[in-house]
Amino acid sequence: MFWQTQKTARTANPGGRVPRRRALAGGFTVVVDTRERYPFRFAGRDVTTERAALTAGDYGVRTDDGQLRAAVERKTLENLTASLSDGTLAFQMQRLTELPLAAVVVEGRYPALFELEHVAGAWLGDILARLAVRYPGVQVVFADSRRFAEEWTYRFLAAALGDATETDPQE
Repeated sequence: MFWQTQKTARTANPGGRVPRRRALAGGFTVVVDTRERYPFRFAGRDVTTERAALTAGDYGVRTDDGQLRAAVERKTLENLTASLSDGTLAFQMQRLTELPLAAVVVEGRYPALFELEHVAGAWLGDILARLAVRYPGVQVVFADSRRFAEEWTYRFLAAALGDATETDPQE
């Protein structure tokens, strides 16, 4: 709750970690999959990008030992609809579960799934819900627009990398 201090939150949830700072103080490298046709630029961010083939996702971050720590699969609303319909999203989410942290970010709003003309929105919503249950380790985030999808991807990857490298002196 918003009125709790870090100390009371830690006392109420022993073993739980309370974020103490922004995801990363310095810059980091985002690996962009070679198959990504129109990658995010991360303009105005202290981020460098490198192109490489990723086993899962379109964007990822690696730990110091070169292991893929987290990945994000980017979808436009049209691409999400197609991959839900033909079953490819299920395979992509299965590959994402092999990583410590993973997400699918959608450049669109969830209600827009139900406003499509050529596909029953309830059917798409049902498939998406089933995939969320089948792969609970993969977050599905609707980010409203490409701009917000890029922003969310940046923050998710920075937090994932920061969490992997953070040392907490109080633990």
